Amino acid sequence: MFKKFIVAYDHNANKKVIERVKETLSQHGIESILIEDDNKDNDYPILAVKAHETYTNQKADGLLLLCGTGVGMNIVANKFKGIRSVLATSEEYAYFSRIHENANTLVLAAGYKDENYEVKFCGRKMVRIINAFIETEFTGEERHIRRISEIDKIDRTGKV
Repeated sequence: MFKKFIVAYDHNANKKVIERVKETLSQHGIESILIEDDNKDNDYPILAVKAHETYTNQKADGLLLLCGTGVGMNIVANKFKGIRSVLATSEEYAYFSRIHENANTLVLAAGYKDENYEVKFCGRKMVRIINAFIETEFTGEERHIRRISEIDKIDRTGKV
């Protein structure tokens, strides 16, 4: 069960989104510590490192990261030993990431638009994804434990 989340977000996440995230976590009795993007260049790798450092120092048990598409934050988050991050675009992804991989980091798209594509962030969908992630417990089945151990070994050695 999660007790404390570090929530980091870049310039793509507006105040309304962050307030909804805090409110959703609070409704589950989860403390949230916010890490805002104070880097004028908006470099999500720097923000993710800062979030991970706070996660470690504050002894948090969850990370919630938001950036434009979520893709960059998810890539960086999975560079840290012991972090199992999922970019959840649906409740099902959030659910299965907890059941099977015991994910401890949830990444969400905060919204992005360019000349070819647009990612819109939907408030109700975001809440459902967060709820699915934090309400789902790891099953602890042997096959899932074995696979997580294999992931941990890859983290340490680069081999299975």
